Amino acid sequence: MSYSSFINSPFVEGWVVRSFIISYFPAFEKRKLFAPLAKLWCLGYNRDIQILDKVRFGQMKCQRLFRGEGDDCIRIPTIVAAPDGTVYAFANVRVSTSRDNAAETHLMVAVKRPGCDWEEAKTVASRKDWSYMIGSAVCDSVTGKVMCFFKKIAVVLHEFKKEMGPEERNRLAAIKEERDGDKEGDYVLETTDGITFTQRKIEIKPMAGGASGFLLGKGGSPHGSGSGVTLQYGPHKGRIVVPARVSLKECVTWEDLKTGSSNTVIYSDDRGESFVTGGIVEPGTGEGTLAERSDGSIYYNSRAYFNDGLRRGAVSYDGGESFVEQSIHQDLIEPCCNAAVLRVEWQGKTIFFFSNPRSTTDRVDMSVYYSLDEGATWTYGVTIDHRKAAYSSMCYDAKSEKVFLLFECGTETSVDQIDVVEFTPDEILGQ
Repeated sequence: MSYSSFINSPFVEGWVVRSFIISYFPAFEKRKLFAPLAKLWCLGYNRDIQILDKVRFGQMKCQRLFRGEGDDCIRIPTIVAAPDGTVYAFANVRVSTSRDNAAETHLMVAVKRPGCDWEEAKTVASRKDWSYMIGSAVCDSVTGKVMCFFKKIAVVLHEFKKEMGPEERNRLAAIKEERDGDKEGDYVLETTDGITFTQRKIEIKPMAGGASGFLLGKGGSPHGSGSGVTLQYGPHKGRIVVPARVSLKECVTWEDLKTGSSNTVIYSDDRGESFVTGGIVEPGTGEGTLAERSDGSIYYNSRAYFNDGLRRGAVSYDGGESFVEQSIHQDLIEPCCNAAVLRVEWQGKTIFFFSNPRSTTDRVDMSVYYSLDEGATWTYGVTIDHRKAAYSSMCYDAKSEKVFLLFECGTETSVDQIDVVEFTPDEILGQ
């Protein structure tokens, strides 16, 4: 085979070349000394990366929606589109810290109405010295109501290194509840117009069999999970399904998450008035994302804690009440991070999109993949942003035929700010 034939052969397309770099030149993947050389090498020999990164990347303009002021940190993006074309982007402000166990967090929203620019982000739920910890958002496509889940926590403890016992924490929390006239627990922030937002306290029923399911809090939470959906097909049509996680046992170390944490869902058959915890997806997973398939089944894609740089998949055929067909996605790499899956109906096609940092070691290179078989296999599409990047969320507005990708990013850290980028499906598919 000649040199030119080799360069233009399928062997050098896709991620084969990149895999070679990762295997034999670890510094490339870690983006250290040889990172610029690695990128040039890929651009010179990989036609897919060259076309997608140099051409279509230039057409996608990122817009900053949220940024923390001073020592504040903005995190955990979640985005949904309402049937009328209004798009809602939610995020959490961690006051004076970037730590997960921030003592004070606020819930913020930015709204984009059809044909208009994004409105300025505003705080919609907060209380001084309380954590209003954000969860997933979902739009009920039947009523048009948008719900963003969050948990009110009066006294926040470290996930693993507890500063005090549960009795003392609860005693201090009760004092703050009495003082501030507020109550800890699970809540939804609701709106139908993007102007008025109301808070409603909710109860999440545990899953069948006695296992404890938590909407938010220690070991169980859609905090960091993908947006929810309203099922459109099958026997559970109309059910609201939101990705979440459960604690299978007390986790006191990161290693414990391999057996003590699992993704799940919370679902509602009464338009969001009450929620029930669904089945266990797979031990060792957390921060999941899901999409409905055309037969009414639910495809679930999970962050995993096994340190192998790969995503996990599973399927539910009963509306989220149980999960089967657990699998490892060899075609989706991850640096152990949140991701997003989105179903799009476009020009007679059903397309699944997937977004995450495209690396096995670092939170960098926010990228989008696509699937034409509803999540069974995935194809790399385009790297949206080459900066540091972390959590992401996606939604689709059928009126404008645009996908909205909301993601954490930055030059100093992966959580300097939260940007949004809009694109049409053909920009990812290359049509």
